[in-house]
Amino acid sequence: MKILFIDKVHRKLQEHLESSGHYCQLAYDRNQKEVTEIIADFDGIVIRSRFKIDKDFLAHCTNLKFIARAGSGMENIDSKQAQLQNINLFNAPEGNRQAVAEHCLAMLLNLFNHISRTDKQVRNGIWSREQNRGIELNGKTVAIIGYGNNGSAFAKVLSGFGCEVVTYDKYIKNIKNNYGFRFIKKQ
Repeated sequence: MKILFIDKVHRKLQEHLESSGHYCQLAYDRNQKEVTEIIADFDGIVIRSRFKIDKDFLAHCTNLKFIARAGSGMENIDSKQAQLQNINLFNAPEGNRQAVAEHCLAMLLNLFNHISRTDKQVRNGIWSREQNRGIELNGKTVAIIGYGNNGSAFAKVLSGFGCEVVTYDKYIKNIKNNYGFRFIKKQ
C-alpha cells in the first residue's frame, strides 16, 4: 500500500509500515490543495487534525482504503461520506488519555489553589496571601460525566488525592474497575 502521512506522528508507525512492505510518503509541508492534487495515488492517509477530511476532499480519494487518525476524535473527518466510499476509519482513542487526565488534574489544582491569579499578582509585586489561600482536594467530591478513556483515567488520577469520585456514563452499563468510586446508574 501507498500511505500518505499528512501530519507528524510517532516515527515508529512509519517504520513499522515500511518494514511490513508498505510505501510511506511524508506530506507535512504540503497544504490541503497540494495534498488534494496527489491523494488519488494513495491507499491510506495518516492524519491528526491539520485540516478537515470533508466531502470535497474525499471526492478526490478514488483509491483510498483507510484514514488513520492519530488521536481520539474523528470530528475532522466526514465519516458518513467515508463510509459511502468504503473507506475504513481508524483512531487511537486511548492514546492521550493519561495526558488529558493529568491536564484536568492540573486545571483543578490551578482552580482550587488560585495558581494563575497568584502567579500574575506575584509577578506584579502583589502578595495577597489570605485572598489566595487554596483548598485541598482531599475529602472533596468530584463528579465526572463520561467514564470512557479520558474520564476513567482522570478518576484513576484522582484516586490518589482522597477524593470521593462520582461518575456517570450513559453508554456504560457495567463498569468493572471502579477504584472504589460511586457510579450513578442510568434510570
